[in-house]
This record gives sequence, C-alpha cells and structure tokens, in this order.
Amino acid sequence: MNLVIDIGNTRVKYGVFLHDKLLHHGFWLEEDLISGFEHLLISHPQVNFALWCQSGADRPELLAKVLQNLKVIRLTHRSKFPVENHYKTPKTLGLDRLALVSAAKLHAPGRASLVIDCGTCVTYDFIDANGRYCGGAISPGLAMRYKAMHEFTDRLPDLRAEQSTALYGDSTDSSMHQGAFRGLIHEIDGFIAQYRQHNPNLTTFLTGGDLEILRDHIKNDIFAHPNFLLEGLNQILLINKD
Repeated sequence: MNLVIDIGNTRVKYGVFLHDKLLHHGFWLEEDLISGFEHLLISHPQVNFALWCQSGADRPELLAKVLQNLKVIRLTHRSKFPVENHYKTPKTLGLDRLALVSAAKLHAPGRASLVIDCGTCVTYDFIDANGRYCGGAISPGLAMRYKAMHEFTDRLPDLRAEQSTALYGDSTDSSMHQGAFRGLIHEIDGFIAQYRQHNPNLTTFLTGGDLEILRDHIKNDIFAHPNFLLEGLNQILLINKD
C-alpha cells in the first residue's frame, strides 16, 4: 500500500492507496500530526511506501516519523512525472500543480485538460493532448478576496464567503459578495472559455477547498473531484517506485 502526504501551511492532507485505488483519506492539523500518523499506521499496517510533497511550512517531526517507519520518496523537481514539464521556470513551479495535471492525464488520457484548484489561491493548469504541461495562471482565492477588501480599506466589513445569485448587490455586504463570489465564478468561466477556444475538446476538472461552494454556479461543463491532488501524487509515487 502507498501513502501520499501533502504538507500545506495549515494542515497536512494524506491518502492511502492500493495501487491506483484510494482507500482512505483525510487531513491532520498541527496538534494531531504525530498521533494521527501513528493511528494511520495501526489502521493500515500494509502501508510500506510514502511520497512526501511539501507545498507549505516545514514539518520536521512528522517527516522524521515517516522516515522511521516507511520507505519514503520526497517529491522534488528532479522526480519523474507522468507529464512533460514545459514551464520556463521549473524550479519555481509548485509541485502540487504538477501533481494535479498528473491526475488529469490519468482521468483524461490523450485529451487536453485544464485543472482548476480553488484553494488559498486559485490555480489554473493546462496540459495538451500529448501530455505536455504548458503552464496556466494563479489568482487570489475566495477567502483572500474578502480579506483583501477588508484589510486594504477602512470601512469594508470582514465577511465570510457566501454564495450570490443576485444580478447586482443592493447593500455593501451583498456588493462584496457579488464582487468576490460572482467575480470568481466569472473568472473561472472566462478561463475555461479561453482555453476551450484553442482546444475544443478540452476536459476541465475542478478541485480544492472551495469546490463545494463554487461547483454548481459554473456554466461550463466540469468534472468536480475533491481528491484530485492525492490521486496525482499517487501516480507520481507509482512511477518513482520503479
């Protein structure tokens, strides 16, 4: 069995796989890292390989514990990937973005694909039909948009994200929801249309922490997939084990 671990800034996501089948997944917060990992090994004693991807803060205690118990592959820019990387600055590219397009290649082989990850930032990542990663875009995520409006002005309130279907905002709060929530929906639909203009058979995947609040408002056809990153990391683990 394989274990994939994604180290974020606020939490650590993990997934347990039998070959390419996801058996169990979840996340640990800072205070639960060691106990959570130890409980996972008790629950899944057949786990023997792990892939470690770091996109956030260091977790040296957890890494030491994983290294002590498992054969570990630490994901770097020198690792083998299922896609060809054509990014002009590969060392600055987040490895999680390569994992996302690796999952896209698994789910839509031989097709141009766009992966939209709606997290702290929204990332747009494109691979062509030949499995070449070309790049994409990065923009502020939903919570960041609300936070920026509050912190960089004197009077706009500190709001939580809220779905909006109105044509226009008729109060300060509803206007902010229009700008943040509807603005992000229009951005996503716009990027999909832009990529589809050059790739008519484009397959689009939506994932990330804000998946649930956004998915039903997007006009374009998408495949919503909450565990896309974990599946991509597992694909990378499989080809680096050999």
